[in-house]
Amino acid sequence: MIDFFFDIDGTILPFGCPVPESAVRAIRHLREIGNRAFLATGRSAVEVSPSVLGIGFDGGVFSAGADVVADGKHIYTLAMNESEKKELFSYCRKEGFYLLVQTPAGTYVSQEALDFWRSAMHRYTGTEVQLSALLVSDSIPQDASVTKLLYVTEHTPLEKVRADLSSHFDVVNNTVGLPSDMMGEIVIKGISKATGIDKIVAHYGNSLEYTVAFGDGANDIEMVEHAGIGIAMGNASSDLKAVADWIAPDVSKDGLAAGIDYVLGCFSGRL
Repeated sequence: MIDFFFDIDGTILPFGCPVPESAVRAIRHLREIGNRAFLATGRSAVEVSPSVLGIGFDGGVFSAGADVVADGKHIYTLAMNESEKKELFSYCRKEGFYLLVQTPAGTYVSQEALDFWRSAMHRYTGTEVQLSALLVSDSIPQDASVTKLLYVTEHTPLEKVRADLSSHFDVVNNTVGLPSDMMGEIVIKGISKATGIDKIVAHYGNSLEYTVAFGDGANDIEMVEHAGIGIAMGNASSDLKAVADWIAPDVSKDGLAAGIDYVLGCFSGRL
């Protein structure tokens, strides 16, 4: 049995577009012949659209590894502690960042931050990433379970943020097409999609050799390197392509289906 892990935006579907039918058929087929399919996304579970969930998955790695679901259960969840939240929010206020704060209930964002982010997306990409479960509010509940934070700013070098927060957090390049000095993802140190894959492998008692990861962006590098076979989409970043075992066609050119066919061929006769 092979465990497949799929990023969403830029991998299962093109940014701002529906899921290609070829991808739907390919994912359903791999499950029909006895394999498992999981999402592996920076989104929280409640942010995944019904059109993606409706394809059919066995669980997923959510919030960039902070929340892992298998067999309908959360088998691993890690949220920032009070000290980490205090440090992070204080730093972001000092830097003047706009924030999108991810929690299991949804992503908290002020109207001002949402407007700034949407304007930046239209300016640089001409598209808008659709998120479910946005909670538009000027405040965040004090007891909110924060799993990840996205910041947006007019101009702050990502390497500065990474260095400033390196003691307790990892800072990952954004994967939505904005310049790196405008947006980044802040996660708990040591957490990634790769660590989430390990949780699922341990849960099922499978071997890492029989795992496959598909991705296109900076937050996919760890899992594409870590999995038994790592696939980069044709539209992937050059850094991701450099660590992949195979490069599929572009997501808009039935790339996911081609990648799944390639992997099934690789494992033919081994299962």
